[in-house]
Amino acid sequence: MSTPSIEEVAEAAGVHKSTVSRAFSRPEAVKPQTRDHVLRVAASMGYTMNPVAQALRTKTSTLVPLIVPDITNPYFAELAKAMTAAAEARGFQLVLCVTGDDAAATAEYLQAMRALYAPFAILAPFARVDPAAFVPSGFGNRLVVIDRVESDHHISTVSLDSEAGIRLAFDHLFALGHKEIAYVSGIAGTHTAADRKKAYRTLIAEHGLRHVEFDSGRGGEAGRRAADEISGMDRRPSAVICANDMVAFGLISGLNSHGITVPGDISVIGFDGLPLGAHSNPPLTSVQQPIGEMGRLAISLAERASNDAAVEHIVLQPQLLERESTGAPR
Repeated sequence: MSTPSIEEVAEAAGVHKSTVSRAFSRPEAVKPQTRDHVLRVAASMGYTMNPVAQALRTKTSTLVPLIVPDITNPYFAELAKAMTAAAEARGFQLVLCVTGDDAAATAEYLQAMRALYAPFAILAPFARVDPAAFVPSGFGNRLVVIDRVESDHHISTVSLDSEAGIRLAFDHLFALGHKEIAYVSGIAGTHTAADRKKAYRTLIAEHGLRHVEFDSGRGGEAGRRAADEISGMDRRPSAVICANDMVAFGLISGLNSHGITVPGDISVIGFDGLPLGAHSNPPLTSVQQPIGEMGRLAISLAERASNDAAVEHIVLQPQLLERESTGAPR
């Protein structure tokens, strides 16, 4: 007698397959009465939740890989959190694959997950990706990329309008009276860095302001190095736009170590809108990208692509989170 599928158990129990999945993988997320009922039905049918064995046996799987470069980065942690919930709501189980931003490791993860019959895959890299490099994985257009691929490729994408985000930051500072606005990249080598840097340069040129730019490393370290350079300048900027929140945190820490206050001496604005920013000192003004929505949309796009081969490109708009790290210049 063959082992029943999750769909058969769900039908027998009178629930959705996602409820069966959660009853086994996250029992605390299911009402006790429902969970006990599902487990009793599953036991009576001889069903056990072993995703890998089930995938190899049925050549179908509920395993979905999320491939990221670095889980210690709060941006990717927030993305994984949102996508885990979105996947479980649809009866899938998210598998987190951390690559260190290595293209070969990315390709290996994709091939391994395809061998386990993963229905689709989500890729959220640091750098711009070449979709052709992942053709051998076998996912085809069932690979969805978050924010790092040109839209003319036949792969669905979810991205943010980075230019609009930098404009929000710039307009906020300009309205406060700032005319000396610098920029710290801190995400060198990525197309996001190029887009945001280009937007900054365009705005500086439009307003006829002095161009002051720092680009040395990634994340907090880039912010701290920028602070060291700013502290030695005879003509310091009155405000700084940072390419992401981690850069902003490093910059503020570095400026404080040099006795430069934020926002008293220099206003600082980040980009990402991470929850951590609300608890920084001072609370960080930031351009918020809807990280959770990006994750949920990526799951939806991937599921749709696996069903009808549709390719879609979604560009989301940022919002400004105005907190206490920005103010009028002295």
